Amino acid sequence: MDQGGAEIGGLACRGLTVARGKAPVLRGLDLEVPAGTRTVLVGPSGAGKTTLLRAIAGLESIDGGTIELGSRRIDRLAAHRRHCAVVFQEPRLLPHLDAAENVAFAMRAAGVGRRERRARATVLLADVGLDGFGARRVNELSGGEQQRIALARALCADPQILLLDEPLSAVDTNRREDLRSLIVALQQDRHLTTVFVTHDRAEAAQLGERVALMLEGRIVQHDEPRALFERPSSPIVARFFGSTNILRGVVRNGQMPVGDAIVAMPGPDGEACVTIRPERLRLDPDGPLELQVLEATYTGTGVRLKLADRELRLEATVPPAVAPVAGEWVGIALPLEDIWRIPSALPADAAGEPDPDLERWRS
Repeated sequence: MDQGGAEIGGLACRGLTVARGKAPVLRGLDLEVPAGTRTVLVGPSGAGKTTLLRAIAGLESIDGGTIELGSRRIDRLAAHRRHCAVVFQEPRLLPHLDAAENVAFAMRAAGVGRRERRARATVLLADVGLDGFGARRVNELSGGEQQRIALARALCADPQILLLDEPLSAVDTNRREDLRSLIVALQQDRHLTTVFVTHDRAEAAQLGERVALMLEGRIVQHDEPRALFERPSSPIVARFFGSTNILRGVVRNGQMPVGDAIVAMPGPDGEACVTIRPERLRLDPDGPLELQVLEATYTGTGVRLKLADRELRLEATVPPAVAPVAGEWVGIALPLEDIWRIPSALPADAAGEPDPDLERWRS
């Protein structure tokens, strides 16, 4: 694979604002993607992910803020001068052209000769695992093959940044893993600054060197994937990434009341908001908590338990072989090393009520 001499540049969005009428879409958004790295944007529908990609690519006007790519400020440049390549959710191939001509379409539009552009397309088709597909027509290709051609077309111009807007959502589930691996391999080989949008938390964790959670037009946490899952910056981040167990109380001498029990808690004394992932709760007959199993749901890889005792509600994920049944009372331990004390418990989260926009992300 050949990087083609494209300049490697990092992305810096500062104070980006986009509004449609009186409705704000991006609200002073800040995002930095170091040169040659992958950041995955994830968030609920309407968070502004696609709008952000379109703004970077020059397909959406901004109302405020700046966008820099490498050493250049690009927010005032026309889209074709930004050295951005975009892969959309749908491949958007031209049905009257074969695969090679779709890959090299920009070269064709620029007047490059047929022999040169087909030679370039042949190399890129091999790079995306479609060696020998140059003469194929669009209607002869599967959805995954069409998306590979869209990816090769994006790389044909040797972009400085690659923007991918949910490119795997229309691809058959069995093909997605191969495409994820391909995208990572191409990005790493070319050291290409990449921003990838997805609605899938697991996909974000697999694809991103860093993951940025967008909510209501802002980036609320941008870090390595493990940090968002295990060290969320706020309760709403914890809930989004599946850490449904949010506990509040006052820590004294390294302990905090949880239900009728006293549980070891990290950090200094004082008010605390802590979380522990469902898969880190441990069934333990000698554990400090005794809770009743309200529901036990098999998920394919484990059993999700909904547990309760009066006001206390917790969720746990346990192996099927040791899973209790609904109605059973079980002992629960909260391992100290798996408890995360959330640094910013925002007032809006104080009631612990589920956000309706986030509920579908819990499963």
